[in-house]
Amino acid sequence: MEKYTYTDENEKLRKKLRLMKIIATSLLVFMTIVFIIFRRLEGRGLLYSSIAAFAEASMVGALADWFAVVALFKHPLGLRIIPHTAIIANNKSRIAKALSNFVVSNFFTPEIIKAKLDKVSISKTVSGYVEKNRDMIVKAIVVRLPSLADSFINDEKVSNFLKAQLHTKVEDISLYPLLGKSLTPLVESGYHKPLVKGLLNATYKFISENKDKTILVLGGINKTLALPFIGDLVYRKILEFLIRQTEEIDTNDEAEINKLLMSVIPKLIDDMKNSQELIEKGETLKGQILNSDVYNKAVNMLTEVIVDYKNSYFENEAKLTEKVSLMIDMVINGINKNDTLRETIDNSVIGGIESIVSQYGDRVGSLIYDTMEGWETKDMVDKLEVQVGADLQYIRINGTVIGGLAGLVIHLLSQLF
Repeated sequence: MEKYTYTDENEKLRKKLRLMKIIATSLLVFMTIVFIIFRRLEGRGLLYSSIAAFAEASMVGALADWFAVVALFKHPLGLRIIPHTAIIANNKSRIAKALSNFVVSNFFTPEIIKAKLDKVSISKTVSGYVEKNRDMIVKAIVVRLPSLADSFINDEKVSNFLKAQLHTKVEDISLYPLLGKSLTPLVESGYHKPLVKGLLNATYKFISENKDKTILVLGGINKTLALPFIGDLVYRKILEFLIRQTEEIDTNDEAEINKLLMSVIPKLIDDMKNSQELIEKGETLKGQILNSDVYNKAVNMLTEVIVDYKNSYFENEAKLTEKVSLMIDMVINGINKNDTLRETIDNSVIGGIESIVSQYGDRVGSLIYDTMEGWETKDMVDKLEVQVGADLQYIRINGTVIGGLAGLVIHLLSQLF
């Protein structure tokens, strides 16, 4: 499979745009030549006059649709006195604002996120994943547990105080600041990208399954975007954009999605470390976890595993694997069989995500708006024309053909009546 790159794709689109312009213009030139030739011959009969009428109407249709397409991006023939031309160039700020509002209001509001997450049992999904990949997870824990145990256990500590010591340490840890510190190396290593790709794929699936709603929303932004041809075109471009960002997130650090993540995530990590509101919510979540029966049982099992592992100098791997397996089975069974625990986990996770979206959703819109505002008007017009210009040339081609057919029908009717 050919590797996708933004630069290659952009060059392909430019070549396609040039080709389609040549085709549409050549068709106009051809109709002009036909008109000149058959205009001189139309007195020889109906066939000649019909061809001349077809060519004449084709030229009118081609010129009219050429004007319509060019007026979106430029002033036709450089004539600034013609009203309502260079529409995109003259409405850069409005387009940037409309697009940013569209993205935020339709994808980054707490209500939308909650509505989607309410349909998914996060705890059962995680439990199912752990159960499906149980052996791999057990192996990973067994490999990393010695260093984890060393960070919590000193030689002076005795095994019968280990549970109390561990509980005290957990109580002293601020959940979100700890997560903030943990996220930094994960983000730097790119481990956040699979989650983002999953969200992009979910967004693609939603839009692809709700075409009419999407086009209706586009029409609310600008009536032109809801027109049959343009609405379908913009809808396809949105889907293509999501596909491109999904493919580029791993391969192109300069992709828009990676720029967005690198704009939002550092601020999120900083707030997790310093925002009092987030820290308080983290403490509430931690308290719910610490007071659950499943946590207490897990701590007891973990205490036994760590003590055994520490006392045997981490030599008995088979025994540790057995203990970790039992602990994971206990957690899975606890989640699967305890409706209250599942509800607590789901509500806590959804609440945390809602809080993050409510705080940072506007930053996504600001990034989109500021990025488009920062573009030179000429550059923005060029970017948009490269993306959709080739498809718009079909309007010129269709106008040439349909105009010719209309002219032919009118000519034949005039001959009959």
